[in-house]
Amino acid sequence: MKRFKRTLITMLGVALSAVLLVGCSSSKSSSSSSSSSTRLVKTSSGSVKVPKHPKRIVTNVYTGDVLSLGGKVVGATSTDLASPYISKSTSKGIKNLGLTLKPEAVLKLKPDLIVTSNKADVKALKKIAPVVYVAYGSTGNIKQTATKFGNILNRKTQAKNWIKKFNKQAATQKARLKKAGINPSKTSIGMFDLQNGKLFVDGATWGRGGEALTTGLNFQLPSAFKTLDKGAGYKQISLESVDKYSADWLFFSQTTSTSADKTTLKDLKTNPYWTKLAAVKAKHVIQLPFNKMYYFDPNAVYHQMKLIADAMIKAK
Repeated sequence: MKRFKRTLITMLGVALSAVLLVGCSSSKSSSSSSSSSTRLVKTSSGSVKVPKHPKRIVTNVYTGDVLSLGGKVVGATSTDLASPYISKSTSKGIKNLGLTLKPEAVLKLKPDLIVTSNKADVKALKKIAPVVYVAYGSTGNIKQTATKFGNILNRKTQAKNWIKKFNKQAATQKARLKKAGINPSKTSIGMFDLQNGKLFVDGATWGRGGEALTTGLNFQLPSAFKTLDKGAGYKQISLESVDKYSADWLFFSQTTSTSADKTTLKDLKTNPYWTKLAAVKAKHVIQLPFNKMYYFDPNAVYHQMKLIADAMIKAK
């Protein structure tokens, strides 16, 4: 009888050990599975654990960047979706979330990743899905931007392929320009913008075709414009100071189209400081459509290079 009890106790002990081992193994397996499905990404607000392969992405400002690398966007802001570089067939499958990312609207989309330039979105949306905050102007030039988003989305191969595609397009457009007698590496450019009756000058990193002109086509920025990139990226100027921002070619866009803009534009064109500029005398002033030059994601910049080359060759 005692022998039976000892045998029973031994058997129960073995069984219990087996159960504990299975449970421990299952726990480790679950933990390993969870770990293998996520990864850490460095953001402007610290490291964030994100899906290894995000499949439902919500975006604010960076919709074009995500789409350029083949990311799946399920919701985006209206300003992003207004981009002429996002096809109708693509935007048709993306929910228009309005001007901002409202938590209740984002929640309905069941995203697994949120990418935004608005720091406030981190606190407002982090309970819905991991939020990658990318501060505006922190991504570097357009090639560095593609690389950065390739890392965020775990699409590094796609980023490298896009850069190759970009370099090929840049080479093609530079060859066209040189054939027309315009050598970008020896030609300076400047960018002006009109908004609500006020005149601004822009650096290379403030959209408006700056990346296409510099990183892409290799045009040169005078020191007065380079200084802008070290600060806000733009600066309001007076009509009397336009001569400080002279260049071989000047590019002009209108953010707004108000009566004040019309007045300022008329005053600018008749202002002696403006009319004396070498680029104005040579008729090397290009007015570019704002809606096509505002966006600065990889896909937009890629297409802007040809748009700019076409306009310059026509003006030449």
